[in-house]
Amino acid sequence: MLRLLARSARGVGLAVRVFTLAGLVAHFALTLLYVFPLNPVKMELGFLANLTIGAYFPQNWSLFAPTPVQTTQELLVRCLKADEVPADPSQPLPTEGWEDVSSAHFKQAQRHRLSSYERLVRPLQNSLRTYLNGGPDLYPFHDACAKGDAEACKVRDTALKPRREQAARMFRRIGSAFCREAFPNATFSAVALRFRERGAVPWSARADGQPKLQDFELGLYKLDETVSLPGFYEAEGT
Repeated sequence: MLRLLARSARGVGLAVRVFTLAGLVAHFALTLLYVFPLNPVKMELGFLANLTIGAYFPQNWSLFAPTPVQTTQELLVRCLKADEVPADPSQPLPTEGWEDVSSAHFKQAQRHRLSSYERLVRPLQNSLRTYLNGGPDLYPFHDACAKGDAEACKVRDTALKPRREQAARMFRRIGSAFCREAFPNATFSAVALRFRERGAVPWSARADGQPKLQDFELGLYKLDETVSLPGFYEAEGT
């Protein structure tokens, strides 16, 4: 009986060691697949790395990349009353009254690195970056697409669509919170969102150069009456 128990224990111990070793090999193999440049294997099996490493152990190895940040992302909000909402979504939105609800928070986070501003801006900043490029795991596909790889473009667009939809939902909540808190005495029915990229001014034009602006419409959404108010947007007239 004791011999049988000992054999069973050795068998279980061996199975645990084999399972652990296989798990480690699979983990590091998927990590290499996740961080490697775009290649045929990654085109076929990259979704496995995104479901595992990308979901639970995301990594970004661009810390020492030679290309500096060249643009600043901003989220613009336009609160709309019922008579301002265009009947046709393709009609142009008002040109005046847009509010930048992101830059002030970003500046405060940069000035106070150890404060709560970092946690405050993270959802907005991550959503802006997600809408712009989908995340670090899609960088190789952006590069390959720019070089004419049609399959890379297809994979990128397929992955980018649901991520942009998710980011837009976050934008709607932020815009709705701003409209309700900054204008407590106004009645709005919709919120328009606009994504703006502000280019860096070249060093050679630092004296009188103006940043290049590029706007992208994020859509028109019904005001979210259920979102909790954050308590830091200054009300009109105060």
